[in-house]
Amino acid sequence: MAFLSEDLIGQQRVKELLNSIIERDRISHAYLFSGPKGSGMLPFALRFAECINNPKNTPNIELSWQKHPDIHVFIPMPSSAESQERNERLEWLNEDNYNLIEYADRPNLDKERSRNHQAFYSIDYFRSEIRPVTRLRPYQGKKVVVIMTQVETMRKETANSFLKLLEEPSEGILFILTTHHYEQLLPTIISRCQHIAFGKNTLTDVQKALIDRDQIPKEKAALLAKLTQGNYAKTKDIDLDIIQQSRTEMIDFIRSSYVLDAIKINSIILNWTSTRNTEGLIQLIELLESFLRDLVVYAHTQNTESLIHEDEVQTIKNIVLNLKDADYHTMIDLLAPIYAELKQNVQPKLLLTVLAFNFSRLLRGQDESFAKDYAFKHLPALKLHP
Repeated sequence: MAFLSEDLIGQQRVKELLNSIIERDRISHAYLFSGPKGSGMLPFALRFAECINNPKNTPNIELSWQKHPDIHVFIPMPSSAESQERNERLEWLNEDNYNLIEYADRPNLDKERSRNHQAFYSIDYFRSEIRPVTRLRPYQGKKVVVIMTQVETMRKETANSFLKLLEEPSEGILFILTTHHYEQLLPTIISRCQHIAFGKNTLTDVQKALIDRDQIPKEKAALLAKLTQGNYAKTKDIDLDIIQQSRTEMIDFIRSSYVLDAIKINSIILNWTSTRNTEGLIQLIELLESFLRDLVVYAHTQNTESLIHEDEVQTIKNIVLNLKDADYHTMIDLLAPIYAELKQNVQPKLLLTVLAFNFSRLLRGQDESFAKDYAFKHLPALKLHP
């Protein structure tokens, strides 16, 4: 009997393992789910908890994880956040277990606003919110289930305090921990958990989910799966119409960088920074990175079947054909620090302007050295402010 239903995406090996644990009723006191972003660890943890705590080990719509008195979900929180903010995020998660609720992925539930948050498990948060739950007795289920996401964000003092709970587990407590960075955890925490590794979802699994769950047409589902590299949760934040427009602007950005058209570059950058918040700009950089990777793929293989932007294949061919000396690998490398700098509120106009001039050199096969050789005072034609 399959307790973990088909609405969970992919991860067939994990489904079989968790189903086996439930069928044999051999529940450990702690599980550690590890895997890449988008692998669906939290939806699996929620369903696993429901199966354990509901009658006959089957998910009960009337007593879902949010309504169940014995299931408690915790996420890393910024020091400035109030407890109500966590409840709001859990309400959002309850609408769809694949909704993004982590501060690292969604600094604000209100997409129109953007703040920089560093979320973690502080010792005060642990003592006031988490530890009291571990002293409870099961009320309606078999276990008091404590789900904690991104446990790699525990501060040292918090991790040491949490370790004591794992070392002396209560009979009625079950911990389900998730992490994207298994290697950052204390070995002593790892050793006291049953480790379950998640893999990256296949594009086929994500495409099928988009068609079956969201009734998205096959072609659009295929594009969304590719754009997010198999991260179903991220597809929910993508508007394909906006993506198409952004891609047109992005190609103009590359062309303008090549010819060093300062006026055009300035116009594009001003449009981007005035119409997008931090998350929108990060999504734009991700789109640019995926397009550059397509240029690399085609430049080396002339294979169009594996391209993400396969509907722009002619543009990709033209760029590769005409810019034979371009260093696309280094262009991709330049994008890596921009993600962090945007989250740290570094002026986006400055970041994108430097990027454009470095792209200009790299598209010509020259060394990337603009930032070292030039100062912005020498560029009066490129205004950083409207």
